[in-house]
Amino acid sequence: MAEKDERPSVATKKTSEAGDDSTRRATGPQRSVPRDSGNGGDGGFAAAPPGRRRERYVIGTRTVPGGRAFVDFKHSMDDVVQYLSHQENVEVIKRIKLGGTEPFAAEGSSVNEVIVAKIDEGKAQRLRSVAPPHLIIERDSLLACADYLPVPGTMSIAALLPLRSIATDVTIRVIGERDQPLARARVIVCGGELPAQALTDETGTARITFFGGSIEAIQALFIGAASNHWDRVISAPRLSSGINTVKLRPLHELFPNFPSTRLLGWGQRLMGLNSTDGSFSGSGIKIGIIDSGCDTSHPLLRHVTQGKDFVTGADTSWTQDLVSHGTHCAGIINASSTEQGIVGCAPGAELHVFKVIPEGRVSDLLAALDECIERDLDLINISVVSDGLSELVSQKLQEARQKGIACIVAAGNSGGLLSFPATLRGVMAVAAVGKLKEFPADSSHALSVVPQLIGRDDIFPARFSGAGPQVAFSAPGVAVLSTVPGSGYAAADGTSAAAAHVTGFAALVLAHHPLFQEGSLRLRSEQRVQALFELMRASAVPRFPDPQRGGAGVPDLARVPWGQTLTTMGFSDVADRIGMPAAYWPASFQGWPTWSPPTRAEAPGPFF
Repeated sequence: MAEKDERPSVATKKTSEAGDDSTRRATGPQRSVPRDSGNGGDGGFAAAPPGRRRERYVIGTRTVPGGRAFVDFKHSMDDVVQYLSHQENVEVIKRIKLGGTEPFAAEGSSVNEVIVAKIDEGKAQRLRSVAPPHLIIERDSLLACADYLPVPGTMSIAALLPLRSIATDVTIRVIGERDQPLARARVIVCGGELPAQALTDETGTARITFFGGSIEAIQALFIGAASNHWDRVISAPRLSSGINTVKLRPLHELFPNFPSTRLLGWGQRLMGLNSTDGSFSGSGIKIGIIDSGCDTSHPLLRHVTQGKDFVTGADTSWTQDLVSHGTHCAGIINASSTEQGIVGCAPGAELHVFKVIPEGRVSDLLAALDECIERDLDLINISVVSDGLSELVSQKLQEARQKGIACIVAAGNSGGLLSFPATLRGVMAVAAVGKLKEFPADSSHALSVVPQLIGRDDIFPARFSGAGPQVAFSAPGVAVLSTVPGSGYAAADGTSAAAAHVTGFAALVLAHHPLFQEGSLRLRSEQRVQALFELMRASAVPRFPDPQRGGAGVPDLARVPWGQTLTTMGFSDVADRIGMPAAYWPASFQGWPTWSPPTRAEAPGPFF
């Protein structure tokens, strides 16, 4: 496979120097301006206020379905770069040549090439107003892990100021099994005016300074180990000015003999993955996971050998997971089948890891999606979000679907509306559910329970999960045990864990259902994606009475229809929509669990 062209423009140096010079001219610390002496002042000098930094923008081409330019035009991206090079205070950072061979100019330049540049916000607005209709100029927003809780952007600084200068020091020592000190445990103190946090050192000790109150003002204390222990939340803790020791429970208190014996997670059992006795592995299916990387030194992930870092571009840095998130999701999907630890939903699938966080941007997500298309993957798991919409990402996701790649996206942990890109039509947005008695009562997982919505089998929608009409499915996302860097395990919450479960589930259906092993649906196409989604929707079990939070429900492998026609499933119009006759559906399939099909009244409604 040819490497993508992701090169600095020839105009980069020139525009960078021009931009830096103009910034220095406008805001340099040596420059001063006359003070207004109209009120009888002394006419002295004051330093000029710092200017606003330039923002990053990504510039690409608007297309129609199929990836073709939506209008014929004569100018290439070289012309765009040339134009930008003559603009003051504009720096072209890089050009990314995405996949695709559709020409838009006589010299055969790629229609999918995008430009990343630093531009003053006002100038960017002016460029939009004069740009031809085929060009998209949008902010190259930072990406975040889908499971990070958002900080309100509308918080008024005036409401916090002035912060009281009284500092209070708290020392917390964290220990685990056999009173061993736990290094790199997260300690968060909630009290005063703002939360304060720190990591423990090698002795298990964290020293935290917070402002705005005494020790008695601390309302809650959160402790989370790096691995192998349950976290703990202590409300109104009784703390002293000395060393305060907190002990965490090991995971095996709830899961006896773990990890020396293999554990099938509660989420996998809920989704019926225990009914196959390991006979379904997802072999032959290729999955892309767009996240924070994956620690392939973990014993259960050593078989993962393909990946790419879109932030640094280094060859092997995708195997370094600084935030643990990608490794946790990778384990849910693809942890190898052994007699110890956990087992992934689809351990036989081929996993491709694409690192875009931390510090990645929309342009990196765009490049990662394009890489997935170039590698002819079957599924893409997306566990990153952006605070702004991106038409370029939307186009690329649409292209992936048209080329037969199903995109499964975490709904986000906003606790409100879904996060981008889960809001887009055509992707499978997944919300999170939890189950009572699968975690200690004093852990942070208990904060996710919505008591009034506890439904069948003690399943509840996670309080943090994004919700809305775009939710396609819900899946286990509270106290999900999986792999983390350093050969350990951790229980984590998030819609990313839910999306990972659904991704593994989808891999099993693609790998083992006869519809995708013979006939036209063996080949990647949009009809293949639609058929997969419809099969999964038919299997879903609503667990509580709120489709905004649960979508069609939690998919159940034993309920995936294999011996029914589309009509008897309650989807009389699906045969036309997925481009295949109802009679094609097989009458039998050895080894697939059987179930009673829903009546037409029970069949959930469409979500596309």
